[in-house]
Order: sequence, then C-alpha cells, then structure tokens
Amino acid sequence: MCPGSTTKKNGKTYRFYRCSKRDKHGKEACRARPLPAGALEDFVAQRITAATADGSLAAHVDASLKARIAGKREAIEKIRADLPGRVASASVAASKYTEDLGKFEGRARELVEAKLRAETDRLVAAERQLAETERDRLDLEVADREAEWIGAALRDFARVWKLMTPENQGRLLRALVAAVRVKEETGVVEVELVNFAADAGSKEAA
Repeated sequence: MCPGSTTKKNGKTYRFYRCSKRDKHGKEACRARPLPAGALEDFVAQRITAATADGSLAAHVDASLKARIAGKREAIEKIRADLPGRVASASVAASKYTEDLGKFEGRARELVEAKLRAETDRLVAAERQLAETERDRLDLEVADREAEWIGAALRDFARVWKLMTPENQGRLLRALVAAVRVKEETGVVEVELVNFAADAGSKEAA
C-alpha cells in the first residue's frame, strides 16, 4: 500500500493508504478502497508492539542492520583500496603521452593521441568511481544513524511509539514494514516486515 493525503477546503489534511497496484496499473487492477492512515498505522503498531515484547525482534533487527552495513562498508573499502593506484597510473600514463605528442607526426601521432584518450578515459572513470565510493561512505554514515534510531525505537517500541510525531511514526513504519495486504472480502490484514538479514529489497512475513 502507498501513503497519500488530501487537503479539504477547511484546511484539514486527511492521510490515507491506497493499493499500490492501483497506482501502477489503474483502478481495474485493484478496487480496494483507500484506508485511513491513522487506523492502519495503529493496527500495524499493535502488531509490532506484540512482536517486540520479548526483545528478540529488536536484537535481530539491530544485529542484521549492523551486519549489512558492515558488509557494505567492507566492499566499499576494498574498491577504494585499488582506486588511488589506478588514478595515479592513469595520470602518469596520460602525462607521458601528452609529452610524446610533440615528438611524432602523422600516423604515429594519431596512435599516441588514441592512447592518450584511452588513459584519459581511464583516469576519469577511476576518479568518478572514487567520488562515488566517497558518497557511498557518507550514505553508510546516514545508515548507521538510521540503524541506531530503529534499534532504539524497537527496544522500547510501545512507549516510544506514543511519543513520536506522526512524521516519525510514518518514517519508522516505512523502515520496518515491507508490505501491508488487506483482504476486503475477509477483513484480514497481513503485515510483512522487511527482512533485515537479507539484501536491500528482500522481505519476510511478520
């Protein structure tokens, strides 16, 4: 389900959740009615409160998030370890070919120019990847803080939930919940939590 909102003429905003299939494929794909956000979030919060009562879910999520972040950090550092050498090698080669340009004419000069372009492309690619890994590092710092916030919330979920603003409640649910399925014909609501032990995008049933 996807969150949405509408503001009435009186200025009051109503939040709701609607079927994600309807958004993607049109109303014929899903005829389920939008559900009031507050009621649905309270239901999901009750399920999470029950699931976190013994502390095992909080410990599992905390350990899984830390392991995932550590794995990503290790992969980034492996890539970064090789990049300075690649940058230096391409830079030295490009400088050499630049100097050689004045020594040759005709076909020989064309060959040197081709090698210079290749080394320049290699240098640009390595520098770009170095910048990307630096952004990935910063993203992991954000992920670290987010994981700490999620872990702290889950360790005392029932109390923390009541103290949160609606914005932070929504933020926490988006971090924890992979999907909510409503079967209108039976009135059954299924909550699916994110599988934090797997790669991003994986899910597990609550």
